[in-house]
Amino acid sequence: MQLLTTLLISIIVTIAVMPYARQLAGKLQAIDRPGGRKIHEGIMPKCGGMAMALGASVPIMLWAPKTNFIKGLLIGSLIIVLFGLADDIKDLKPSTKLLGQVMATLVITLVSGVMINDLGAFLPAGILLPDWLAMPLSIFVIVGVTNATNLSDGLDGLAGGIALLVFICIGYLGVVQRDWSVVMVAIAVGGSVLGFLRFNSYPAQLFMGDAGSQFLGFAAIVLSIKLVQQSSHLSAVLPLIILGVPILDTLAVMIKRLASGRSPFSADRNHFHHQLMSIGLYHTEAVLTIYLAQALLVLCAIFFRGVNDWILLSIYLLFSAVVLGLFYAFHARSYRINRERFLNRTKKKLQPLKDRGHIIKISFGIVKVGLPTLLIFNALLPLPHDQEPFFIKGGFLILLFLAWTLNYESLNRIAKIALYLFTPFMIFDCEQSIYAYNSVAAVYVYNFLYVLLLASVFVTMKFTRRMNGFKSSTLDFLVVFVIILIPNLPNYAVEGYVLGMVAVKTVIMFYSFEVLIGESRREIVNYKITAAVLAMILGLEGLLIML
Repeated sequence: MQLLTTLLISIIVTIAVMPYARQLAGKLQAIDRPGGRKIHEGIMPKCGGMAMALGASVPIMLWAPKTNFIKGLLIGSLIIVLFGLADDIKDLKPSTKLLGQVMATLVITLVSGVMINDLGAFLPAGILLPDWLAMPLSIFVIVGVTNATNLSDGLDGLAGGIALLVFICIGYLGVVQRDWSVVMVAIAVGGSVLGFLRFNSYPAQLFMGDAGSQFLGFAAIVLSIKLVQQSSHLSAVLPLIILGVPILDTLAVMIKRLASGRSPFSADRNHFHHQLMSIGLYHTEAVLTIYLAQALLVLCAIFFRGVNDWILLSIYLLFSAVVLGLFYAFHARSYRINRERFLNRTKKKLQPLKDRGHIIKISFGIVKVGLPTLLIFNALLPLPHDQEPFFIKGGFLILLFLAWTLNYESLNRIAKIALYLFTPFMIFDCEQSIYAYNSVAAVYVYNFLYVLLLASVFVTMKFTRRMNGFKSSTLDFLVVFVIILIPNLPNYAVEGYVLGMVAVKTVIMFYSFEVLIGESRREIVNYKITAAVLAMILGLEGLLIML
């Protein structure tokens, strides 16, 4: 329950702080102007980093164990964010940025004790690096990956999506290793990224800035190093695999710059996302392609986490050779995608279906029926025997009662807050209860209903004709990837498995809420009916508990 609360608090705080961070970014002139090699066309506030850092820090400070690792990570992250914010406001010299990154890394090595001492199979068995060698190596790796993540932030949702995949992987590996401090931090940072992506997916409303990208890269590499250095069951190469796309992108760009006689830190349009768009991919298509590459590495890290270091390194080198080879072939042949041959033809064939509206009537009908049905089922199935769920649901009941008795405008606002706030806890209770019945058929039916709801949501978003409806984005791929990944993970820990399923199903519910609001002309009535039914069910559960 605490891990679920950590996830929700980080998402909620990030979303709640975002408007204030946006105002502060405007006052401080932390904005990104279009021009040069930049893709965006309008002025964008660079405020996401502040909101994400705060959203992740609140649950960590509330519930994480007060160990030296947590203290060092918080202090180091604060240094990274402050220097990054200064760079967002007024471009800092590279030497000044490097100073801040080195200071943060020194805090990690000296306070948290996170250093690269064990190189696995690359050294004779039992041989560890002395601290006087491990410390400069750790500084080089942490600073390098921090900058690599920063440099990968070139398209809407790109760096955030990569980071979300990374922290999902780190969180799972933390569960496998029973390192709950790593799990909690990964969930907190991942939740803040999820809240940020709500505003940053294409077309973005704001950017994370250097404060955000450096914070994500710093946290990811520190957690990765801690995991592999404290476990003999994980390959020492895992950090390279987990953060493989940003690292490969940065190395390839810097080598190309040096080969042409330029500074490795000079700006150009040679990053992977630039090259993908140069061959004819649209903005979202380029982002999805890089997501797929990062997702492939995440799968390698999860399923090959314990293989020989040389084998895992060979896998990464093969991956790098394929990626760079494809880009070289595209560039040598001046290749561009012929969209007319397939993509545009397919779009033209689907357009009549969209115009007639037959498909969306079916898909949206499933959403209108499926969402309340699953909400009622989640509320009805579990009968909790402890007091914590009772108080949570009691709070839900009070909010829904207030929504029922107030005017329509307040009803819409309060019911929406209540549904968003308490739905994850209902799903958590239901998830535990349905697995406790040991009915495989019931589990499959229950999960299938969520898949059906998600498919209907995606079809509705794709075929909607409303300009103000909830639109699909690159975030959809991340949701689908997690939905496919989690049920197929080796079930080493029930806690992690249940939490992952709850997170996925909560996102599906939230998507459904947004589509229902965007597509329905009677959203107040929908909320009122759902609120009334849930209030009755939760009230009945409360009476049963008291009896």
